[in-house]
Parts: sequence; structure tokens; C-alpha cells
Amino acid sequence: MDFVFHEEMVYGKKHVNKLNYDNSKYDFRSIVEKCFKVENLSKVHQNNPDYDVFKEFGPDVQTWYHDTFYNYLKTTDEGANMQKIYDNLIKEVILPYLNINEALVQKFPSFRVQLPGNIAVAKMHTDNSLGHPIGEINFTYAFTDMFDTNTIWIEKMPRLKDFVPINQEANSITSFNANLCMHYNKLNKTGKTRMSMDFRVLPLNYYDKDKVLSSHSTKQKFVDGGYYKLFKKICNKE
Repeated sequence: MDFVFHEEMVYGKKHVNKLNYDNSKYDFRSIVEKCFKVENLSKVHQNNPDYDVFKEFGPDVQTWYHDTFYNYLKTTDEGANMQKIYDNLIKEVILPYLNINEALVQKFPSFRVQLPGNIAVAKMHTDNSLGHPIGEINFTYAFTDMFDTNTIWIEKMPRLKDFVPINQEANSITSFNANLCMHYNKLNKTGKTRMSMDFRVLPLNYYDKDKVLSSHSTKQKFVDGGYYKLFKKICNKE
């Protein structure tokens, strides 16, 4: 079944929509708490590096927090388990939510950290303006509560500049249209760090093998085995 992006990824449907699923099966928080050696990730900044406010793409994803997170994933059994949980989440939750049987999916999510007095992503943008293919669906998973000035602010509809916050509790997922809707961060005045990870799903009916683009940050091609991995939904046997 094809996914119809312009019908589904609108406000009131799957744009800025919190998923309803069994959160307990896909709780990534305990792994990341072990990674950063804290019991409360919203306070992770208290004994760790601070940074000047990010102004450009690049430094905002090259922090001590990013290095610590990705190194933990690559070098520990807990990190390998996190990949397995993510893969299961895609097959068991995300593809059924989108009502599609298979899709190209970001191999592993992008890690985000928004420290007090800072932002997570340097500039307002749409993902398509950074080279992502039309038709990508965005999801964000919250390690900490996301609210007020420590979350993502996004347009309700493209080009209207009517921005709303993506408010969600820790260990929850929201789908949103970052592909075409402008989104940005406000300066975090909550006093709490926001940690989250986001990932992108491209339904196969939007994949154009003759128009292969590359990601803005990692320069990986948007193909299976590059930026993406092909996932297929797990079908229950009667």
C-alpha cells in the first residue's frame, strides 16, 4: 500500500501526532542513562561541558555529548542492544502506524541535545532544503520531557509561519512533517537539558532511484545501505 504524504502529514493527522504504543517494550532511557552515568538525563549538563550558543550547522552535532553517545553505541553490548530495540520499533510500531509494509528507514537515529541556555540545531530549516528527498516522514523519540523552550517548534503547515511546540513526555514518540515545514529551537530557558533522537522514514513510493541525493551532515547517499536501511513489517501469523 502506498503512503500519501500530502494527505497524511498534515496537522490533525500525522503531523505533530504522538504515537500510541507499548512504550515499555522500546524504552531507550535506561541505556542512555548508563551511557552518561546519570539517573536524570535532564540534569546531565550539571557536571559536563557547556557550549556557546550554536550559530552554524556542524558544531551542534560535534559535542562531547554526541561523541559519548555514539562511542557507547559502537563499543558496548548495551549499545548493540539499543540498535536491536530500534530495529524492532521500526518493524513492529512505525511501519504499522504508517500502514505500509516496507520502507527505507534511517539506519540509526540522529542524537540531539539541547542544553540550558542553548539550542539543539543551529538554524531554522526544512529537511528538504538540506537535501532530504520529498516524502520523508520524521519521528522524534524523547529521552527527557520536551516542552516550552527546550523542544522543537514547527509550522502547522508549510510556509504559513504558524509555529507550535512538539510537547511530549520522556519515552514517547511524535511523528511530524519536518520535510516541508520550517522548524527550529528557541533558546532553552527551562533549566533542563532536552535529550532526544530523531529518525526518518521514506515510503518506497517516494524513492526515486534516478535522483539520489546525499545527506547534509554525513554526506551519505539516500539509498539502502547508505543513509537508509530497508525495513519490512513483521506480519502476525494466524
